[in-house]
Amino acid sequence: MEATWVEVCAASALVDGGLAVKLPVLHAGVAATAFFVRFEGRAHGYLNRCPHMGAELDWEGSVYTRAGDLLMCARHGATFQPDTGVCVGGPCRSSMLHKLDVFEEVRSNVRMVVWRPSGKTLPAVS
Repeated sequence: MEATWVEVCAASALVDGGLAVKLPVLHAGVAATAFFVRFEGRAHGYLNRCPHMGAELDWEGSVYTRAGDLLMCARHGATFQPDTGVCVGGPCRSSMLHKLDVFEEVRSNVRMVVWRPSGKTLPAVS
């Protein structure tokens, strides 16, 4: 059974190359987090797990390289395309992040980033 859309944050909270917004999730029944970023004006979301060793990518919400053009694992330096999640450098080259179904829409007069959970990644029940 698929969950409904989840409001992640106001669209203004995501800035190109800025900090990620994180949410608790369950991935295959195990507690994890997801992160949401903006790249070239569009919102994107991923399971916060590096394909190299399963560690979370971020360091205190930071997932971008200093140049702001790639996502980077803070643990092992793997780099990923922000719009596709494809690894372009580091120990997990040619693998990819688990991408989430994310888009933006106006809700109650506020532009919001929303996520449609499906598959193995679902919102954590609080």
